[in-house]
Amino acid sequence: MSPSSLLPSLVVYPATAADLDPVAEVLARVFYPPLGLQRWLHPIHKLIIREDLRLKLAGRDPYYRCLAAAVGAEVVGTAEISLRAMAHGKYPYLANLAVLPEWRRRGIARQLLLSAEVVVQEWGYRQLHLHVVEDNLPARQLYAQLRYTPVQRTSQLWRWLGIPPQLLLCKWLP
Repeated sequence: MSPSSLLPSLVVYPATAADLDPVAEVLARVFYPPLGLQRWLHPIHKLIIREDLRLKLAGRDPYYRCLAAAVGAEVVGTAEISLRAMAHGKYPYLANLAVLPEWRRRGIARQLLLSAEVVVQEWGYRQLHLHVVEDNLPARQLYAQLRYTPVQRTSQLWRWLGIPPQLLLCKWLP
């Protein structure tokens, strides 16, 4: 079954200032789940994320794009694309790919990734990089299906600091 048949009303579009609150809510819920005592910090996390997004969107950087994924009027996912300095120059990098837990496994992350690839090609680049936590098997499976390949593993030093190891993935675009 194709993602479009799962969610025929899914729309991925460039986020604007009007999307700040729902996009910040998605990011806050995904990266800082409001569970237990964390629920008291949720408004603070959301405010910090919202302000960061507001500054990025207002900055008018031609190499920054925040994508929003909506089903009907509800924003259910997001991703950010920008240029990031790497070993041999600046490259397009995808960050903060997030889909609300109740909307996962329906093709939303796939559509966000495919839309990000189109943006990168419009910028004139032919590769897209991203990091994934090494033990996040569902995400790694999705990236493998879309032909993202590992190019680097984070240092073991991160593990000593309590940060799970990550893989840097890259996809070469046509």
